[in-house]
Amino acid sequence: MDKLVLIFTHILTTCLSIIMLSGFSFGQGIIIKSGTKVIERSGNMILSRNWVNNGTFTDTGGTVTFAGTTQSLGGSSTATFNNITVSSGSTTKILTAGQKLAGILLGNGTLNVDGYLTLISTASSTALINGAGTGQVSGNVTMERYLPSGFGYEYFSSPFQAATINEFGDDIDLSASFTTFYQYDESRTSLGWVNYKSTTNVLSPMAGYAVNFGSVNIPNTVDVTSIVNNGNLSDTLYNNNKAYTKGFNLIGDAYPSPIDWYSSSGWTKINIDDAFYYFKTSASDQYGGNYSTFMKGISSDGIASNIIPTMQGFFVHVKDGTYPVTGILRMNNNVRVTNQSQSFLKGEKGISLLRFTASFSNNLSSPDYLVVYFDPKATSEFDGQLDALKLMNTDLSVPNVYVVTPNDRKISIKALPYATDTTYSVPLGLKINIAGDVIFKIRDIEGTFSEMRISLIDKVTSTEQDLLNNQEYKISLSVGEYKNRFFLNLSNSITDIPDNFPGPDLFSIYYSQGVLKAKINNLQGAEGADGSIMIYNLLGQTLFIHKIYEEGYHEFNIYLKDGIYIANFISGKNKIAKKILIKNQ
Repeated sequence: MDKLVLIFTHILTTCLSIIMLSGFSFGQGIIIKSGTKVIERSGNMILSRNWVNNGTFTDTGGTVTFAGTTQSLGGSSTATFNNITVSSGSTTKILTAGQKLAGILLGNGTLNVDGYLTLISTASSTALINGAGTGQVSGNVTMERYLPSGFGYEYFSSPFQAATINEFGDDIDLSASFTTFYQYDESRTSLGWVNYKSTTNVLSPMAGYAVNFGSVNIPNTVDVTSIVNNGNLSDTLYNNNKAYTKGFNLIGDAYPSPIDWYSSSGWTKINIDDAFYYFKTSASDQYGGNYSTFMKGISSDGIASNIIPTMQGFFVHVKDGTYPVTGILRMNNNVRVTNQSQSFLKGEKGISLLRFTASFSNNLSSPDYLVVYFDPKATSEFDGQLDALKLMNTDLSVPNVYVVTPNDRKISIKALPYATDTTYSVPLGLKINIAGDVIFKIRDIEGTFSEMRISLIDKVTSTEQDLLNNQEYKISLSVGEYKNRFFLNLSNSITDIPDNFPGPDLFSIYYSQGVLKAKINNLQGAEGADGSIMIYNLLGQTLFIHKIYEEGYHEFNIYLKDGIYIANFISGKNKIAKKILIKNQ
């Protein structure tokens, strides 16, 4: 890689000069004279003395590293840096206001910002402070958050130690008669929302807030200034089982960087369910919106992810139990990531799931979602480590669809247990706040579900509607909540070979002590006919395939865990499927 060694304290002194830098540039310090333009295209500019910019500096993809013992960043001009690194042992101070960062700040030494650095946010990326830094960033930092739309409510959190509501005074009207800023109190007997718009109120680390930005549907960029959070943070959450709040707590990303809800280290989650819940503002209702959920690698809407953007507020649920239940949520820098492209507000890969929607026929662009998937630990009831609860949408033009458990819990992401047969009947609930034509359909099918027959049962009309191949069920409904009416039926359809059952004598099969034993009574077809034995679990995953060329008794060494399996034998145009119950003890 090319290297440019800067051994002098200024770049150029002529009236107008342009210098291009790339690769590695090493130097004591740098002075950019008035009228001089320096463009860093890539690589790393490493300085051991002061940065003085009186001209123009353009950084299109590089990193400026401050590696000296004591340095400053000053001059009469400002610049937008791509990345800044402060090396271990270095103390660097920014002297000139208006400096900006578009990329990543890594502080292994000390950077004194003194209110002169802004982390900028655009539609494509948001600048951040890398949590892997071993040093500190001192002084006030300004952090921006780009919003694709400044319409209605957004759930915010603060990456700062003690910023106040007044920081939003240039973004919303805090003096308006209608409250525009809310905190959430889970212990309230009424709705949990509490007026919090006093300008002196502190934005607590890890707390979430609801902020209404108004009625204008155009992009907006919010900025907040204070001292950034770093290191260990903790919050105590509760489930008081109140009528409306039901153990939900509004929290948020408390760092000046995104965080990973499923980071392998850095989290302590005591009595906290696995799911978390995003809010997305309605496109037409300034005071309404819809919820999406993420858990176990599954997104309810296919958009939400485990990477939570900086300044993003979201709901979590403290588990049920003997009330009140106390939850503890702790995090440290290990949960922080350097994903700059994560969109505010806000998946899954390799997971078998069915994503199902309900929408009004006149608002097809805003459906409500539910997801079902298989898990061997699942039961028919709610499990906070496998299932996600349903938060009701506040946008009246969007239905609410969910799975209903036997004890009447409403679920947005439901793990299905292994059934004792090959048919699943999933009870659905539907709540609508306006009358209209509701359309049910499948949004996505992944993995095992693509091999199943899927239909919707309407018990009132005695209708069963196939939902495969983009088919849908449309029904006109009045305002209300519907239970015990709609059911999602799932049945195994392992192959596309037409079912033709020649009778119980085609083959027999059983399993004993690690040995699969089969008796083939009839191979169908002309001379030299053959057949195939296949073993599937209830997820539809193929565990065993073996070609059969002779009738008679066959044994196969295969270990199967306890459970129910499907054995298929296919010969010629005939197929027969049998269940095998395995108990190894």
